[in-house]
Amino acid sequence: AAYPKYSLTPTETVPMPSFLGMASDCSGCGAPEPIVNDDSLQFLEVTIQGAGWQELQQGHAAYIEVDGVRYTGARGFSVVAVNAVTGAVTHHETFDTHGQTSADGAMANFIRNDIPQNSIVLVGARDEPSRYADECLIALKEIGAQDPVSPGNRGNFAMVAFKGTVWPSWIQQVTLPSAQGPAQIYTKIPLMG
Repeated sequence: AAYPKYSLTPTETVPMPSFLGMASDCSGCGAPEPIVNDDSLQFLEVTIQGAGWQELQQGHAAYIEVDGVRYTGARGFSVVAVNAVTGAVTHHETFDTHGQTSADGAMANFIRNDIPQNSIVLVGARDEPSRYADECLIALKEIGAQDPVSPGNRGNFAMVAFKGTVWPSWIQQVTLPSAQGPAQIYTKIPLMG
């Protein structure tokens, strides 16, 4: 033995608890919800990187990626909607909430009226999204955003949201001021189908 001075011979055998018994009853195990291992469950792989002006100057890109397909947009907020049952991208729009006053209302209308119920909504910011952003920030709160929603002048924003009648546990957002980003989210979302 490597340490014979501290070596002791075992005096009794202690059986380990059965894993199957623990797996069927997770009460008190610390998990926020039941752990499910179902091979038929399908996931949507999502990466969002929101990059403000300073982050773009440092070489960071702003994009939303769904199962390996990358969506990019111009200045402002990019919004990608995904069918929560099939995982198919249904909508992709960019709103220049810095350069166009009408983009604020257009984005709010898009979220409220164009994106169907039971949609995963992915949002990322590029360059400067906050100058004319007011009503669109309220619309983001309606699908799961939490204060602070506005990233501020040339800030960083990324969000995974849901438009529907439930609030899934996977909703998340990252809001960072300029020069403290980029805002990044990588997640796998279980599909409802």
